[in-house]
Amino acid sequence: MKRLCLCIHNHQPVGNFDYVFREAIDRSYVPFLETLSRYPRIKVSLHTSGPLLEFIEQDPTSTYLDLVRNLVASGQLEVVGGGYFEPILQLLPERDRIQQIQLMSDELLRLFGRRPTGLWLAERVWEPDLASSLARAGVQWTLVDDNGFEKIGLQGPDLTHAYVTEDQGQTLTVFPILKELRYRIPWSEPEETLRFIRDFGEDTEIFVYGDDGEKFGLWPGTYDHVYAHGWLQRFFQALTDAEDVTTVTVAEAVSSLKPRERVYLPTCSYVEMEEWSLAASRQKAYADLRDSVSPENRAFVSGGTFRNYLARYPEANRMHKRMLFVGSELGNADSEARMHYLRSQCNCAYWHGIFGGLYLPHLRDAIYAELLTAERLMPERRLGAWLQDTDADGRPEVVMATEHQMFFLHVCGGRLVLWDDLRQAWSWSNVMTRYHEAFHDRMLEATSQSEMQGVANIHETLRLKDPDVSGTLQFDDHMRVSFIDRFGPSLDAATGSEPVMKEYSARLGQTWARFEASGLIVKTFAPSEGGLRVDFEIGAPQDWYVCELNLALWWEDRERSFVANSFTIGTESHRLSVRTSSPVHVELSPIRTVSNSESGIETVYQGMTVSIALDLRTSRHLTLEIGG
Repeated sequence: MKRLCLCIHNHQPVGNFDYVFREAIDRSYVPFLETLSRYPRIKVSLHTSGPLLEFIEQDPTSTYLDLVRNLVASGQLEVVGGGYFEPILQLLPERDRIQQIQLMSDELLRLFGRRPTGLWLAERVWEPDLASSLARAGVQWTLVDDNGFEKIGLQGPDLTHAYVTEDQGQTLTVFPILKELRYRIPWSEPEETLRFIRDFGEDTEIFVYGDDGEKFGLWPGTYDHVYAHGWLQRFFQALTDAEDVTTVTVAEAVSSLKPRERVYLPTCSYVEMEEWSLAASRQKAYADLRDSVSPENRAFVSGGTFRNYLARYPEANRMHKRMLFVGSELGNADSEARMHYLRSQCNCAYWHGIFGGLYLPHLRDAIYAELLTAERLMPERRLGAWLQDTDADGRPEVVMATEHQMFFLHVCGGRLVLWDDLRQAWSWSNVMTRYHEAFHDRMLEATSQSEMQGVANIHETLRLKDPDVSGTLQFDDHMRVSFIDRFGPSLDAATGSEPVMKEYSARLGQTWARFEASGLIVKTFAPSEGGLRVDFEIGAPQDWYVCELNLALWWEDRERSFVANSFTIGTESHRLSVRTSSPVHVELSPIRTVSNSESGIETVYQGMTVSIALDLRTSRHLTLEIGG
């Protein structure tokens, strides 16, 4: 008898729109459970993330919790643990890893009367030292993609067994998730999937499928395919009728199988993640190289790792290091602030592939809102100005902290990289740079939109959600932060010149920071009530100076170019006032990125660029005050 584990992962991130939660629940999660309840011989292991559980519990109309309770009581369903707010555990301090896992365990016990024995790894990202963290948190097993097992030489029937790994003598049972099953379910006809299992040979113990619940109704075209056209019913019926294949939960597999041998898996995730985390310019070369190698040896061609996103995207790194900064201030005490801090660790806003939400401002806004709320609720915070390498780049940044604001300034270019308002729980600097992505090239090569549509595995297709997206495509040659300096002999020349990125010297006072680029400019930053005052003394041998700001403000219908010494920007929810000591030329422009998601390639508004230009022939001093 062949044993099949079906492990379903249901998740929506912190900060996602309510309508997305409801659509996922109504079109995917609940229909799946309703269908499962009609086939009592089918067993499933189910992971539901903390943010999704919180939303469902606040919705009195949802039947999700009752369906899960009934399936658990009947023995059909196993609840699977994880990090409660769906973090990438490896990116967290050890104390946070343990607390995230224990929070989920406690919540599952409260809701369903069961403590989980196993853990769903967020994005199935594995690193070797996780074994000891999970074991210390009481986790007995987890699932890792077969890609990781193949990298150590296991293949074919080897991938249908349980294994044990360890770190510092702490052991953990690990099961391979079969990519072939991930790509077949729910796309292949049920009998084809059963034939794949049956044809695998006799030296097999367990076939593990583990993937996103959104595949069953939320991904484009899947609701009709899975439910209206009856794929899921046919699949469950085929499994019910099969005399040589039975479904078991992962916990049942752990209790009935002995690990085949001890293994040490390298850092890994699913194959697609290895490609997405590479630089865009190298992704095609990696994919071509993998394709040129025989399938049995393909896993030895390794790509990037999840941590590489922190190098690819400074915006992701800033959020991550900002999170660690807040955590170091908080300490270990349980408090309301700490729960906001833990919520900020939800992984989705920290990366980008087909699924990652780094390009989605509402997800980044939510991360910053949780972080800044945690910071505001701290009973004691360090105030003043000091040097600290907060982004882990080997150079100290200038940190300026007031009761209600935080500023982080980089010595390269004397730029403001983070400006956070604790009262509003809003980061004015939460803007995304327009990076070149590998799918941009594929998009431009596509001959028609019709070629990108249809019901298919989203890993193998490309969709255009916005038909006019190619006209929006632009790439930046610098990071979209603020107080970027440019000089030139004319306004146009200064606007188009290379930004100054040399290392400025920095001097600190108790309530101010001064940056100097010798012979060019001196900038003095001083927090004000609700904002910032910056004094410029300009010595560059040019006639024009341009200061570029990039701000998390919604676009408004207004003139894009004007001369003024006072103006406001933004909308009612988030508005800034700007005052200058002399009239300046102002140029406003929106920042829009072209990003990918499971629903297709789309244009996303990221923020506003504000260019402030001073005619140095009239004055070489400028004071700029900006604030809410």
